[in-house]
Amino acid sequence: MPGGFFMLARVLERRWLIPRAEFAAITYGDPLLAVAIALGAWLLDGASPHWAAAAPLGIANLAGWLLFGLWQWRAELRAGFYTPDQALAPTKIYHQVVVYPLLGYWSWTAVVGGLLSQRSGETASAGKAASLCCVLAWVAANVYDRHHPRLGHPPYDWRQLRPRPLPWGSESVTLRTASLPSADIGS
Repeated sequence: MPGGFFMLARVLERRWLIPRAEFAAITYGDPLLAVAIALGAWLLDGASPHWAAAAPLGIANLAGWLLFGLWQWRAELRAGFYTPDQALAPTKIYHQVVVYPLLGYWSWTAVVGGLLSQRSGETASAGKAASLCCVLAWVAANVYDRHHPRLGHPPYDWRQLRPRPLPWGSESVTLRTASLPSADIGS
C-alpha cells in the first residue's frame, strides 16, 4: 500500500513523500500494519483463516472499510479538512477506495486469523503479541494524526494532470498547516 501511494504521489502529484511532512499513519502506521499482516500470514502457516476471520466476514470487513472510506471522505470535505481539489487528488482517491478496503480485508483475515490460529509455542505467542502491537501502533498513529494535521494531499488539477500551482491559500485545515517548501511539492 505505501508503494502505490508513493508512486501516485511521485508520478501524478509530482512530489516526493517526505516522512516528516506526511501523516504518521502513512509514514509509520501503514508499514506497521503491513508487518502485522505478514505476521498474521506467518501465524496461519498456510491454513485458511477460520471462525471470525473466514472469507465471508473478511468480505464484510472490506465492504465496511470501503463505506467508512467514503463516509470519511465526505466528512473531511464538509468539515473543511480538505478542499474539493485536495479531496480529488490521486493519493486521496487511492487512500479512500483502495487502501482502506484492501488493508481492512487483509488486516481482518490475516491479523485476526493469525491471532485466532492454532499455532502455539513461545515463537507463536511472540508473533501474536508483535502483530497486536503493530495494529495498536497504527491506531495510535491515526489518533495522533487527527490532532496534528499535515498537507496529506495537494490540491490537484485533473485537466492539467498536476497539482495546482502555489500559492494554494488556506481554505482547508491541511492547507493552513502545510509547511512544505515548494521544492518538496514539485511543479
